Amino acid sequence: MITAIVLAAGASTRMGVPKLLLPLKGKSILRHVTETALTSTCDAVVVVLGAHAEQLRGEVEGTGASIVINPDWQEGLSTSIRAGVEAASSLSEDLEAVLLLLADQPLVTVETIDRLIQTFRATGKAMIASAYSGTMGPPILFARPLFIELLTLEGDKGAKDVLARYPEQVVTVPAPEAAVDIDTIEDYRRVIDSGEIR
Repeated sequence: MITAIVLAAGASTRMGVPKLLLPLKGKSILRHVTETALTSTCDAVVVVLGAHAEQLRGEVEGTGASIVINPDWQEGLSTSIRAGVEAASSLSEDLEAVLLLLADQPLVTVETIDRLIQTFRATGKAMIASAYSGTMGPPILFARPLFIELLTLEGDKGAKDVLARYPEQVVTVPAPEAAVDIDTIEDYRRVIDSGEIR
């Protein structure tokens, strides 16, 4: 079993408004990303909310995704990763891997997610990362043996430290679409104008 964890707890400080409520093709950014994960070959989806949780909850309810509230979201991204992994682990004893997905990466497609899962199945490696813009990052799949690493992350950083610690266990998959995230209103306008949302 593979569970996608949509990380959606941030405060959107650079945007000035809850960016995940902004519309994309008739639905909010959060609902778009959640439905993308649900349509993929992931077996379950957990959405981690924090800031603006009450406003965002309605975008997830009724989709089939599970909601977890991270009360410690102000302490950084690591707390949301921990909350998501704990929630995913509690949903199933057969959990093989989690796939971390940022809620502000709206160009990530079902195909992007499925490529990561297919690569995991084909290689058996513990980490399958998206490669873009000369780096690697989310969406990233982590196999169960590395959950302890995710559960001990601290501060406002993601899981890149874990990738760096075990480079021999990392396989990358080209995913240029994952390079686009929405942090500012200019980012949002570029995504809208690009016509790339599917």
